[in-house]
Amino acid sequence: MKFPIESDNKLTLCNALAQTSKFNKYLAALDLKIMSMTDANRRSEIFTLSQPGGHPRNWNNLLEKCMSIINAFNKELDIINGDGSAGEPDSSYSIELKNIETHGSSLTSSLYSSPLRNMAKSPQLFVLKDHNRNKTDDTFSNAVKEEFNNFIQRLCQKPGISYFFGELTDTRLKFLLIQSQPLIWTCEGLATIVAASLKEDKYGIVQSDLPAVITALINLKQKLDKLIKPGLVPRKHFVNDGFALRLRSALISSVKRSLYKIVITFSKFIHEIPLEHEIQMAIQPFLFCKEC
Repeated sequence: MKFPIESDNKLTLCNALAQTSKFNKYLAALDLKIMSMTDANRRSEIFTLSQPGGHPRNWNNLLEKCMSIINAFNKELDIINGDGSAGEPDSSYSIELKNIETHGSSLTSSLYSSPLRNMAKSPQLFVLKDHNRNKTDDTFSNAVKEEFNNFIQRLCQKPGISYFFGELTDTRLKFLLIQSQPLIWTCEGLATIVAASLKEDKYGIVQSDLPAVITALINLKQKLDKLIKPGLVPRKHFVNDGFALRLRSALISSVKRSLYKIVITFSKFIHEIPLEHEIQMAIQPFLFCKEC
């Protein structure tokens, strides 16, 4: 299935990559990889500038969606490797809260849309009641709730209780690896487009984002290395599922291929790319073809 690069009435490639639907996201990532390797006409649409204005909107949108996929996976790996915080609220939960607030506000507006005001449900009356409430009771109840939540968190961190009721790191890693196929196609598709831009990008719009792409791929490789190389993390992550193990190997190989493609293509100009010192050191094995 081919997604258009830009369209007013069809689902574009960038929008499909950003969708929460797994089916559309898989198709979009696969289309990105195939398009980057075989479809020069659609690649040329990515390198065009908008009229009027002369902005690289197609490339910016595609880069934003690809980097979002890579950075989201990096964030999950940080949590698994113990480098990030796992206590952030779920995005779906935040969306649900927003929907509740939206429905609540619409319901409130519908209650007072009548020309006859209902004094029992007046918003001014709610404000007066809230103003007259004892602030000491609120402070005490909040303190009790916070202390209770802290006690529950400490209790769940106990080894036995955490094993039965907590989320196992290996299970989370297995779930993450099983869903990594779109990331594999996204990395390879993005790297192929970046490599093709050396000859096809007439305006040089991709070259300005080379540091961000290389840095994201290097960070992803280093986080994946922590899963397989001993001594990089306090504990090893054991995944017994054969399919997850194959996807892990495929993902690592895909990231290395993507880095090789970019670094070798821009090998003559690699030292002119403004990269941080750590990233420059990390790409040296790819530059001399010593990374395996």
